[in-house]
Amino acid sequence: AAMRADAGSDQPLDRALAVLTALAEAARPASITEIAALCGLPVTTVHRLVAQLEKRKLVKRVLGSKKLIVGAALVRLGVATAQAALRSDPVHQILVALATRLGEPCQIGLRVENEVFYVDTARAARSAGLHFDQGQHAPLQCTSIGKLFLAEMPDTDFEAWLRSADLARFTPATIVSRPKLRRVVLSVRKDGWATSNEEFVPGVVGCAVPIRLADSRLLAGLGLAVPSART
Repeated sequence: AAMRADAGSDQPLDRALAVLTALAEAARPASITEIAALCGLPVTTVHRLVAQLEKRKLVKRVLGSKKLIVGAALVRLGVATAQAALRSDPVHQILVALATRLGEPCQIGLRVENEVFYVDTARAARSAGLHFDQGQHAPLQCTSIGKLFLAEMPDTDFEAWLRSADLARFTPATIVSRPKLRRVVLSVRKDGWATSNEEFVPGVVGCAVPIRLADSRLLAGLGLAVPSART
């Protein structure tokens, strides 16, 4: 449920956080009236807060509409927060232990717009696998972690993404057919994990599993990529 302003601590910061939380959790464009209802705040109060948040690029208007979505500054803050959490000592130690046990490099990736952003990586000793350095980016459609995020989209959102996506070819195996990508995503939804087969880098295959929050929402993907010649 969206955060509602607490009458006992109804400070400007509480109200601003309630607005941002409501908009983020709505995961769709929302009007000021809708946000006000979610927060339990007067419409006039939300209108004033939104104007201040727009100036700070924390929220923005949908092009050609009065409805609001999260702004670039809030997206950057969210990515930085998730990155900090996923690179905490316990999580990183688990990633290192996994890479050591498998003998292969492992990565944790977030979705940032239409790309996978690798927030943490671990390499096993003497590993010959593909290593995605922290901060690297890769397309959604041709990486195993990226396919997890595509599979998580509701049908209407995925179809909208598919219509507008630039399915660039990186290797002869890159999926550039929309019907084929749709079939792959349906398979990922069914299986609960994803693979890639020389689709981004020639000679490299990979797989990934989801990292979920307590409420089952997808936070990140955990993947590895290895040479196809030996795997």
